[in-house]
Amino acid sequence: MLISDIGGTNSRFACFQQEGDNFLIESATAVKTNDFNSFEEVLNALKKNSGQFDVNQHSKFLLAIPGPVTPTDLLSFPYVKWQISKSRLQKLYPETAISFINDFTAQAYGCLTEAVANALPLISTEQAQNDIAIVGAGTGLGHGMLKKIGESDYVHIPSEAGQIPFPFAVDEFEQKYRAFIVQQTGIANPVGDAVVSGRGLAMLHQFLTGRSLPPSEVAAEINVKSETTRWFATFYARDCRNYVLTTLAAGGKLFISGGVAMKNPFLVDNDAFRNEFLQGSDTAKNVLAHISVALIQDERIGLFGAACYASKLPS
Repeated sequence: MLISDIGGTNSRFACFQQEGDNFLIESATAVKTNDFNSFEEVLNALKKNSGQFDVNQHSKFLLAIPGPVTPTDLLSFPYVKWQISKSRLQKLYPETAISFINDFTAQAYGCLTEAVANALPLISTEQAQNDIAIVGAGTGLGHGMLKKIGESDYVHIPSEAGQIPFPFAVDEFEQKYRAFIVQQTGIANPVGDAVVSGRGLAMLHQFLTGRSLPPSEVAAEINVKSETTRWFATFYARDCRNYVLTTLAAGGKLFISGGVAMKNPFLVDNDAFRNEFLQGSDTAKNVLAHISVALIQDERIGLFGAACYASKLPS
């Protein structure tokens, strides 16, 4: 089967072979999403590079997309300059079963695969960990959750929690920063996607230092002791805490993914993150005591999860 994990910055592709419960990558590649003017152009370039990525050679083609999978034919994505027509794509490849899922549906199912085998523990608990939540800051901010419904069966609960207004505290610093975001973005009520993301990291660093840098350059010049790190970790932990309080009330495991923390683990592997995550009322603290947190270190998590999901679909 052919799998695509489309992101606002990078789009990854892989050919998978399933052996029992394991998923083996036969070949994989990645491209810069906005280097192309259409998805068809992406697929043609991949086919020229290797026949293994010819959609016609696969019985299944599953795409994990960075946005909700709506009933409409035309799918549009934040930070991506092209769209995908579901009907046109199926007409181009009539012999292939083409399916779409949200990218954090894929990320969530990836938590059931070998992609989390080397996840870095951030907060540990010995409590039962049946349900799974995942939060990831990259070009945008994604959320997903798997609810266990049987011995080994899960149902995915989709989320667009990154579009919820971010809960800034009422203290002077956070209110000044909120006003700065409003000024910079023109958005009257900043959402999590603008705060806990690559551009959120860059905006925070600009607010603290007066210097406007790309996210990668910000990450290169800060460390675990930097003020930028402390505040970004606080905001990241707050978003994670609020999400698991709505999804993992019976306990479970939170995985953190997304390129921001996966490339820069110190942004979440620090006391500022842990302290903020565990804040709250007595009831909240009781829930949080039953939740462990780990940082995924395999950037192929979306590919593995999409392959896991695709394996359950008919050919």
